[in-house]
Amino acid sequence: MTHQYIQTQQIGGVLVITMDDAPTRNAIGDEMAAEINAEIERLEASPTLRALVLTGRDPSFCSGANVKRMNRANEERSDAPIPDDLTPWEHLEQQWEAAASGESYMDGVRFLPLTLHNMQKPTIAAVNGYAMGLGMGIALSCDIRIASENARFSETFIRRGLIPADGSCWQLPRMIGISNTFILQYTGDSVDANEAHRLGMVSKVAPHNQLMDATLELAHRIADGPTYSMAMIKRLVHKSLHTDLAESLRLAGPAQNIARRTADHKEGVQAFVEKRQPRYIGR
Repeated sequence: MTHQYIQTQQIGGVLVITMDDAPTRNAIGDEMAAEINAEIERLEASPTLRALVLTGRDPSFCSGANVKRMNRANEERSDAPIPDDLTPWEHLEQQWEAAASGESYMDGVRFLPLTLHNMQKPTIAAVNGYAMGLGMGIALSCDIRIASENARFSETFIRRGLIPADGSCWQLPRMIGISNTFILQYTGDSVDANEAHRLGMVSKVAPHNQLMDATLELAHRIADGPTYSMAMIKRLVHKSLHTDLAESLRLAGPAQNIARRTADHKEGVQAFVEKRQPRYIGR
């Protein structure tokens, strides 16, 4: 399938999606998001595609939302002014109440981090360059991040008078703590790959010319594994973020019962007994 804003490549059981819009440094809009979502749907439905690698065309991973489009939207919009008689929190509570009555604030672009977060197959972001604003949120929504030495991360929203509405208010405190989150989100300062690794935002830093080799080596290792069990691991980890240990152990019981019924469990045990490498099928 031909795309306008992304490139795709299937390498074994790994689908590689490259965000590719050179004039905007891979800024993401509804069109690019729709193309990525369509490929994710194809991957999730495919028995042969078992892992996703998401990257960008050099020199950027994703420069965030298209600011020129923001400017056009501001010029066309005629919003009511911010009320002077309400504090920011009071105004926000008012808007939350309105949203609870049915008005949706989840647009196509902001569905992408949620889609990545909810994917049942493993995902890796190969962050090759700038991951700014929404681009950073997209990287954070993948299961694993491997960064090139050229990578830079920034919560740039505040520099446009905006807030991080891409899921990073949920993701970052769980990765790097509340204080570090506030520093990044209040200032919009960028951090390089090594600082991102120190903070816990990325799992590994690789030389730029070795980024895809390192990423694909891990992606193939994961894709060749028992990915059905990995899907349950992901779900259990997400659920455990909101529970105590006892509840997490309770949830793990049914998951383990399902895992014991998979062909991959039987293959893993048999391969161990026969002293050979297992051949997993993801079922």
